Amino acid sequence: MSLPQFAVRQKVTVVMGTLALIGIGLISFVRLPQELFPPIVFPQVTIVTDYANAAPEEIETLITRPLEEAVGSVAGLKRIESSSREGRSSVTVSFNWGHDIDFAALAVREKIDLIKEKLPKEAQDPVVLKFDPLSRPILIISVSGSELEPVQLKLLAEKMLKDNLEKVEGVASATLSGGATREILVNMDQGRLSANHLSLLDVVKSIEETNVSYPAGSIKKGLYEYLIRTVGEFRSVKDIEYAVAGVDEMEKVRSEDTRFVEQGGEGPRETVDAGRGKEQKKMLEKRLVLLKDISQVIDGVAEKTSVSRLNGKENISISIQKQASANTIQVVDHLKKSLEFLKEDLRSRGLHFEIIYDHSQFIRKSLENLMSEALMGAFLVFLVLFAFLRAPGPSLLVTLSIPVTILGTFFLLALKGITLNTMSISGLVLSLGMIGDTSIVVLENIFRRRQMGENPEQGAIQGTLEVTWPVISSNLTTIAVCFPVIAFVPGIAGQIFKDLCWAIIFSQLISTLLPLTLIAMLSLYCKVKEGEYKPIVLTGILERRLLGTGAPAQKFGFAVRLLVIAAVICSTAFFIFPVLEREVLPKVEQGKFIIKVDLPEGSRLETTDSVCKKLEEVMKSMPEIKDVSVIVGSEKGREGEVKIEALRPSQALLTVILKKQRGFKSAPVVYDIREKIRNLPLEGAQIEFILQESEFQFAGGGNKPVEIEVKQYDLKKMGSLVATLKQKLSEIPGVIDIQDDAGKPIPETKLHIEKRRAALYGISALDISLTAKAAIDGVVATQYRETGREFDVRVRLSEKDRNNIRNLNNLLMYSQVLDALIPLKEVATIERGTGPSEIKRADQERMVTISADIAKNAGEKKILDQVQRKIKELDLKPELGFQVEFSGKAREVRENFSKIIFAFALAVILNYMIMASQFESFLQPFIIMLTVPLALFGVAVALLISGTSLNVISFLGIVLLAGTAVNNAIILIEYINQARERGLGIEEAAVEAVRVRTRPILMSSLTTVIGLAPLVFGGGEGKELHAPMAIAMMGGTLSATFLTLFVIPCFYIVLMRLAERFFGGEEEWEKGMEGK
Repeated sequence: MSLPQFAVRQKVTVVMGTLALIGIGLISFVRLPQELFPPIVFPQVTIVTDYANAAPEEIETLITRPLEEAVGSVAGLKRIESSSREGRSSVTVSFNWGHDIDFAALAVREKIDLIKEKLPKEAQDPVVLKFDPLSRPILIISVSGSELEPVQLKLLAEKMLKDNLEKVEGVASATLSGGATREILVNMDQGRLSANHLSLLDVVKSIEETNVSYPAGSIKKGLYEYLIRTVGEFRSVKDIEYAVAGVDEMEKVRSEDTRFVEQGGEGPRETVDAGRGKEQKKMLEKRLVLLKDISQVIDGVAEKTSVSRLNGKENISISIQKQASANTIQVVDHLKKSLEFLKEDLRSRGLHFEIIYDHSQFIRKSLENLMSEALMGAFLVFLVLFAFLRAPGPSLLVTLSIPVTILGTFFLLALKGITLNTMSISGLVLSLGMIGDTSIVVLENIFRRRQMGENPEQGAIQGTLEVTWPVISSNLTTIAVCFPVIAFVPGIAGQIFKDLCWAIIFSQLISTLLPLTLIAMLSLYCKVKEGEYKPIVLTGILERRLLGTGAPAQKFGFAVRLLVIAAVICSTAFFIFPVLEREVLPKVEQGKFIIKVDLPEGSRLETTDSVCKKLEEVMKSMPEIKDVSVIVGSEKGREGEVKIEALRPSQALLTVILKKQRGFKSAPVVYDIREKIRNLPLEGAQIEFILQESEFQFAGGGNKPVEIEVKQYDLKKMGSLVATLKQKLSEIPGVIDIQDDAGKPIPETKLHIEKRRAALYGISALDISLTAKAAIDGVVATQYRETGREFDVRVRLSEKDRNNIRNLNNLLMYSQVLDALIPLKEVATIERGTGPSEIKRADQERMVTISADIAKNAGEKKILDQVQRKIKELDLKPELGFQVEFSGKAREVRENFSKIIFAFALAVILNYMIMASQFESFLQPFIIMLTVPLALFGVAVALLISGTSLNVISFLGIVLLAGTAVNNAIILIEYINQARERGLGIEEAAVEAVRVRTRPILMSSLTTVIGLAPLVFGGGEGKELHAPMAIAMMGGTLSATFLTLFVIPCFYIVLMRLAERFFGGEEEWEKGMEGK
């Protein structure tokens, strides 16, 4: 029993099955997690190694290069990039997409363990981190309190907000910026240190050993066991002043020869006999030195390392990041509930908070827009059907298949573990028209047979069976084009499109089953009126030319002429595609952008902040701007905490949020700001504007349209080449904001260790480095605990002593050999000079990246072509060690497009194989595949007229067209074959097929186009992410439909006549092919 027979005769079973599908679909829809994009695991790890106070060149030689060589043999490796700057080495290892990142990280750790012993002993152990370039705050909160001191404000923000928000399910971290941190400062007087014969490290060790609580065990007495512990922690800041800093040993000459102990105001003094003489004795006097004798202990604030402001007012900002597996919308909802719960308590303590950025809003609105566009598309599909069928019953019947299919797809998505995101919903919206196509074909054929006199049951069964294989074949071609995208498109494009393709596959599977069962059964209850389903004739010219009077040669000539005209029309596509702009992903307007400020390395935090204030002043008067959030520098991490990226004192980020109600766009605002600050004195700062154009812009390697990598080991030669390239770029009209990321030489004071002398004194390089660090930057000796919180106790030289770099010469250090203190100048010399601030490498070679923006209205492709010519003019010789190549967006475009073109070619081959199997013919599938170039003409024209770029999303639309454009031709050729089996000639069969199938072809094509229309013409957030695909499919479907009705019949006639003339007919030609 066939499916249509079963459905018509087992009506209750079909209804129950449909209701079950609807029920589990609704449950799945409610439970499906909502996200902006599918979860993406980036095959990338970063190795972070800290080596305190080491220069960039030392870091590169001693740490970065050994690590690069070690991990260079890991399986699946794609690229190694590294950065060596003062005190830190960062090596980023990228693997091929699809590589298991957990195993990759394990392999990297194993390689590091093999060479760990070769790294400097003073360096920290390398830390391997999985790095997600898409990881960004989901919520940013501004906290203020006008009546609170900065220290108190930050303490309350940490205790009441940060600590509570980090407990919310799904939150990974809450990072504070701005405010002031309480710190106990022990400012040492260098003169008093020397006078008391103490070194800085001695004082640090003494403070650390003084502030302890330690368990001593337990004693048993009676029925109980009592724990014993020593309590020696500081109870107040005053306690710190009276901590013992060390023991001063002084040699004195005394007349007596006795041992005694004196009690004085400063504590006990013990005098011992240091040797015997005839009249006088040399005595060694030991005196306890308290911290207050040699330093000033201040309950103050830590040196400011970051500044945070909102609209010009100092604040504390809290940036919240979610866990990788958490759902953004759910986490934000939980965070808002937590904030609402804390609101009254915060207000009572004088704290006020404001949410200045909420990433979930963009996700919600994007998903809401897609859902509303889906509903609008379904309604428009119903109107198109009603216009053709002129009866509400059949129109509702076809429209009914859409929600049933979508609900069933939700169930399959849930089984596959796919979230409800913009890509999966886009797949459903793209399927709207295609879902109705099969129902239209089946229903139209059922009603045609009933008009021919068959009863409703017979018409339903035979009408469905007649088109079963064309329906299955046409849906299989759509499904087939999705598998190459899933399997062979790597990178971000492949990751995000997988969900879209699975949504299309699932919807097509269900939409194949429904017409053969539910629609066939429900057609029994639709009445057919006489004259209601007359064929639509739009191709009368074919009848006159192919069926009218005239010699066969004339009819053949007409068909050939029509094919030539079609070929000329389609060839124009290959002239349009090269002029289209190209990019990896389309620009997405989120109503905000970022200004990155980068001053010369070594610039103070205050200098960077002053530049930011000038930028804020410029933006204050701009009506388009709603909020400006500023972060200068970054908070110091806790001991042992490793951050991959942190702003230095010379760096700042300004997040600019536009007013949404007026529909302002980021690009024009950026252009205006750039013009207004052109002549401002900005202390040599490099200003970079980062438009939030794509959620994946940071993952593709760069933000700028022009990025060039220059590789050369010799830094001087590379610097000269970089300067030449920047000059060449400046000669190209439309290229602006030319920058490079070369570490600029910065002034530095080097402490050269005399290793031989240091060894003679028994002093290590680490001791010298730690002494210098303690003197200038200070070291945290211990923590002072109060009210359940810990505050650093920092020991360093007083401001007047540490600001004079020459005072380092007189710092005392302990010599193990002499058992005495010696000045640092005995083992080290101070030298002023310059050095690179940062050394970058790629694939184990030194590298500098030159980047530039493109001016408004300047063509990106045209500019890139000119840049390529300028590079060729340099005539660089690789044998001299120079390498220059495009990177960033240009490289991503090249790599992604090549893979998608491969997927497109594979989709075409798969479709040919499916159709060859269906028709048992090599020739007829070739005729059907002609619709693909017919569709490409419409795609090119649609992209050109709409101003849409050729990106991976519009390209995916082209790939999908390889499966959908052939559907109408399949139906047409299938009917021609049936007509010829009834005895009609080649021309007669072709014309009748066009006459009979025009209505279902037009209905299915127009429902597809109309179903896609809301994606193109709808507004709201996220439209840019799916509109290019819809535009490509709409243009391709329209051109393929109308050209198919004329070109496919003519092409069929020409090939069949040629086969008759040269091979004796199609069957003989097929036999010849099989014989070969």
